[in-house]
Amino acid sequence: MSAEAAPTREENKCLTLFPLSRVKSIMKQCPDISAINQESLFIITRATELFIELMTREAYDVLEERGKSEVEYKDLAGVVEKYECLMFLADILPQKITVREYYRLLKESRDT
Repeated sequence: MSAEAAPTREENKCLTLFPLSRVKSIMKQCPDISAINQESLFIITRATELFIELMTREAYDVLEERGKSEVEYKDLAGVVEKYECLMFLADILPQKITVREYYRLLKESRDT
């Protein structure tokens, strides 16, 4: 693959872990996207893989600190809380709280 030429479909398949067809079908679910060229598909797929790699590595570091051997939800939520650049995921991966804690927070918000 030369630096000037875009990767071919076969080269893309060797460079990504996720199936390009699956990523393309997910992207097509967005009504704002009408056409997806191969270069864009490759870049989105590779960026997704790198993002997931970052999240799992950071979650692994969190679980090592706790002395555990399996990544759990709270490890991923801890990563989101730890890094400001991941705060866009705070609504998707919030820290779990108990019902008692929820009611306490609800009461505090009503009092203010």
